[in-house]
Amino acid sequence: MKKLSGAVSHPLVVEEPLVLTGTALRGALVCDGGSLDLRGAVADKLTIEPGGYVLLSGTCTGLIVVHPGALLEISGTVTGQISRNDGEVWAMAGATIGGRMVGSGGFFVEPDPSAPRAVDPPRFRIAGQGPLVDVVA
Repeated sequence: MKKLSGAVSHPLVVEEPLVLTGTALRGALVCDGGSLDLRGAVADKLTIEPGGYVLLSGTCTGLIVVHPGALLEISGTVTGQISRNDGEVWAMAGATIGGRMVGSGGFFVEPDPSAPRAVDPPRFRIAGQGPLVDVVA
């Protein structure tokens, strides 16, 4: 698996398994067969094409577009909006989306920075898009 750290100043194109611990300043495109383990940040648009996969344990501040046949799993923080386009979006308890934290009961709760992170948190499907995303238990 390829690893990348530091600031990436060009749009990042992911066509193979990649771990990013740095920051993609001009966004990222995850192509069919590509997978991105995002432990750092994407500071612009994140697009996941059909057949692409992203595990977001870091931060994304831009728009996230999840196309049909693509998968996004969130355990970190999304401050931008999510456009599902019929792609799959899942969030682990403790993930923060649009300023709201996914609670262990399968609903949004107020963020609590002092709450301990679960070792193997439950995950929930996310429906809707933009500011109207919701947890589906």
